[in-house]
Amino acid sequence: MARKAPSQVRSDLPRRTPREGDRAVVPGVSSRTLVEIARVERHRYEPGAAYRALSAWRATVYGRGPSWIIYPSWDEDYPCCRPVWGGDHREALEVFCLSLPRRAVRELRAVLAPLDARFLARTLPDPYAPPGDPWWRRRLERA
Repeated sequence: MARKAPSQVRSDLPRRTPREGDRAVVPGVSSRTLVEIARVERHRYEPGAAYRALSAWRATVYGRGPSWIIYPSWDEDYPCCRPVWGGDHREALEVFCLSLPRRAVRELRAVLAPLDARFLARTLPDPYAPPGDPWWRRRLERA
């Protein structure tokens, strides 16, 4: 009796359906860092929170504004639709940086560095911002 080839056996197995958080991995970091990020997500946020926060921060940074200067808006129009972590994506990423081990923080900050540099280059400082606010909050919100 002929045997099936291993590839045929694998193709006959039932396919695993992807869950929502399966593809939500932070690009540019090692698998070890992804494990640490997942640990923080389990304890503080929800699965995929770091990926969504990074995606939203990237969209803010690369969003087009008047004269290529962006004026970030920190107020949410629809409070019912805010993410579990509060809506301030850069702040959520900073919490991840404060919660991770040193090696993982180094990798995550390396991913954030070009985004932060672009944000600083495309925004203007707010001279009236409270000095205790994080640096991303001390930027102008309106023209």
